Amino acid sequence: VKLLSVKCLHRMASNYGVTAIRDYCDKLFYKLLPQDPSFKHQLELYKYAELVNDLYLQAICLQYFAWHCETFTRSEVWYQMSAAELDALLQRSDLVIQDEFTLFQAVEAWIVSNEQTALTDQLMGNIRFHMMTPETLISIPTNSSLYQLSQNIFIPKLLQAFEFHSVPVQKLKYYRNISDPQYHPRTYTSSDWSTILPITSPTGASPKSLYVSQAPYRGRSVWSDYSYNPNHSSPSSIFQTPEHTSQLYSSRKLSWSAWYHKSALRCRNSNVICPYDTYPVAALTTASYSIPASITYHNRVLLLCDHHHVAFVQDMKNSTAVIPSLNTTGLFLFPCNTGVNSISFVVRPIYN
Repeated sequence: VKLLSVKCLHRMASNYGVTAIRDYCDKLFYKLLPQDPSFKHQLELYKYAELVNDLYLQAICLQYFAWHCETFTRSEVWYQMSAAELDALLQRSDLVIQDEFTLFQAVEAWIVSNEQTALTDQLMGNIRFHMMTPETLISIPTNSSLYQLSQNIFIPKLLQAFEFHSVPVQKLKYYRNISDPQYHPRTYTSSDWSTILPITSPTGASPKSLYVSQAPYRGRSVWSDYSYNPNHSSPSSIFQTPEHTSQLYSSRKLSWSAWYHKSALRCRNSNVICPYDTYPVAALTTASYSIPASITYHNRVLLLCDHHHVAFVQDMKNSTAVIPSLNTTGLFLFPCNTGVNSISFVVRPIYN
């Protein structure tokens, strides 16, 4: 079944008001959207969904763009989005992107390429400058072409971001609405905030190996531990993040333990506590006594194919996420031919 064939059937069902067939086609799109790596057909489908006012199909397409935002921003199709479509995408917290500055650069490129400087305030209003490091923020006036044209737009945003990095939350929350999305991270995949855990035994790999991530965290290496015995235990990883995105916490580290338990037996064989009722399950834990009372963590797991294609995203609750069986694609997965072979654990600190 091809994407264009289902789109044709969906159009006919919409024209004749056959909602059952149209709804069935909507569900098929989850499986078919990954067929085009260029994003051309996905954007055409999104525009078609807007035309026929199919809100469900619009949501499917937006979710696909959000989960694959990193790749989408590097495609030619990125520049073919309308301003309204881009605005809707930028408002989402489930965007999967390396960091906020990468998204800023992509939006700036869209504005410049489409000669839409009049939309700078509207679109840049969706960029979460608070989530950029002070080192990144201070580089924007020098390196951004849009900044030179719209300083009156950027200066207040930069000042509020620097305020976020310098004022303790106990005072900040009396003067600012810390529930605003500007104070919340998206799904950042940089090594500062995430780790990728292979869940299939690498060919020729030893049962247990230790390696160093090549991407430094502000000049310091991040140590990770990958342990996997395909016969007895669960794959795991140990990594570090700052306590929070604010610069006030940048030197205070949390150590996280990430696990993928395919079954209760493998969990027990890993010498960890296994209170789970359902498997497979992903777990991400840290020492609870080390977490400041003013911070909570809304962490996520990403099921990946080839370590980059996002098949599924799940919020973690109580440090765990029950995930679909990897033996089936599942109805609400964006599947891939190779199958899921790794999990990305993303740490998302938020002020209480």
